[in-house]
Amino acid sequence: MQILVPQNLEDINNIIDNINDWFRGNSLSLNFDKIYFLQFRAKKSHEINIKISCDNKLIKETKNTKFLGLDIDIFLSRKIHIDQMMFKLG
Repeated sequence: MQILVPQNLEDINNIIDNINDWFRGNSLSLNFDKIYFLQFRAKKSHEINIKISCDNKLIKETKNTKFLGLDIDIFLSRKIHIDQMMFKLG
């Protein structure tokens, strides 16, 4: 399997299309209502306006997500996770 590093928005959309084709080829499907993307960046950098789509369906952007039980945000901060743990413990 070749790992592709996207250089531009067209590359990102092509990679998403390839993933979707692989899913279809293996009798699986992507639920576009549950798919989000997270744009990681440094705290002092500006957000880039990115629109990612597949099969004419827009993939929504989120500012934080839970990954393997850890809540992370666009800055790769664990603050949200720590705050939630403190709330549960308090």
